Amino acid sequence: MKNSLQKKKKPNSILNYALNLLSRKDYSEFELREKLLQYFDSGIEEVIEKLKERGLLSDERYAERLIDRYIKKKYGFLRIKMELEKRGLKDFGVLLNKMYTYDLEKENAKMFLDKKPKEKLYTYLVQKGFRPRIVQEVLAEK
Repeated sequence: MKNSLQKKKKPNSILNYALNLLSRKDYSEFELREKLLQYFDSGIEEVIEKLKERGLLSDERYAERLIDRYIKKKYGFLRIKMELEKRGLKDFGVLLNKMYTYDLEKENAKMFLDKKPKEKLYTYLVQKGFRPRIVQEVLAEK
């Protein structure tokens, strides 16, 4: 059994390592760069450009999927925005505004009305990332 403190073996090629990572899950350019920096010092930007040219790495596509997934999970606007920023996708606020409209967020917040007591609902919805103004409107309608 390997010691968990032992370092992993350095991959042979930056491109092969990047392709291996992308075959398992999507990464933003920022996340992939951080992963590659764990093993390699140079040549990372060339590999990232090559992957983008081949259409294997796209921040826009990744942001769309991420936003769509979190909308389906019924997270609020602010939580999704925070998740985008955490993944280095700060420039996709416009896309988030376009995909997650005010009315859709309000509709998602309403789905929690029967799941929690009213006195705990405000805190619960704010923790899920719903904007306080929407939470107040939804609670006023209850």
